[in-house]
Amino acid sequence: MKGLSKESKILCTSIAISVLLFALGLISKDPGVLGNLIIIAVFIILVPQFFVRYKKFREIRDMESRFPAFLRDLTESLTAGLPLHKALISTSKVHYGPLSKEIQKMANQLSWNVPLDSVLEQFSERIKSSKRMCLAVKIIRESYFSGGDVKSTLNYLVENQITLSEAMKEKSSMLNQYVVLMYAITILFLIIIVFINKLMIPMFEMSQQITETGLSNPCDLCRGFECNVCSGFGWISKTFFNIAETSISSYYVSLFFTLSIVQSLFAGLVAGQISESSITAGFKHSLILVGIVFGVFSILVRIGLLGG
Repeated sequence: MKGLSKESKILCTSIAISVLLFALGLISKDPGVLGNLIIIAVFIILVPQFFVRYKKFREIRDMESRFPAFLRDLTESLTAGLPLHKALISTSKVHYGPLSKEIQKMANQLSWNVPLDSVLEQFSERIKSSKRMCLAVKIIRESYFSGGDVKSTLNYLVENQITLSEAMKEKSSMLNQYVVLMYAITILFLIIIVFINKLMIPMFEMSQQITETGLSNPCDLCRGFECNVCSGFGWISKTFFNIAETSISSYYVSLFFTLSIVQSLFAGLVAGQISESSITAGFKHSLILVGIVFGVFSILVRIGLLGG
């Protein structure tokens, strides 16, 4: 795997493990084992990628928060009489968290006599996922090579970056209530499911006892693709909640569980987009909400509020 990035190595390893698990599932010739291994394989691929992307996202946010301090120190070095390339080398000795790695890389390139223009261009390319920093570096580059007042430009950028950071913090504080709302909606959805379950399943069971033509399990009359869905629901109820696949409650518990998982996934993505303007950040909320849904369903089935 030489030459591959860390992210690519993780993805290749995850895919290799997932293919192996899928092959073991096929060899077993057991649909239950195959289904479980497919779910595990999907998680093995998705979860590491989520953590890699989220770690990168947090690093960018941390770099953005420290970027104004870097620009301020760069301005002070220029005020002391250092040219821009030496000012960059000077600031590389200061710690700026994750940003220090990028500044040190620029300093090393400059010490190897790489042209400043190329150094700044490569730096802006490495941080292109942050529009704020990328635009600021491009402004510095244009100001320097067009003969402008770099110190005035840097002072303006410092004020601009600080204003943007404060605005983002204020926005996050104001929108946190909507994140809480997404969690509340998920909990409310689960409460509604409990009431529907307690009303619907007893009604179906009573109807079956009174008349042969009464309400019944929808899977008893399935055809074609519907039967595949019913088989999936039966597998969910048996695997996760130990409910007999032929019972009426099997269909409805699995249906409600699937709906809750889908709702929690998208509620988490919306929460991330609202609070941090990032779908990637939303996966964090999605994982938490899915965990809550799975835990609540397991408890409710065990105490009899679902499935009976």
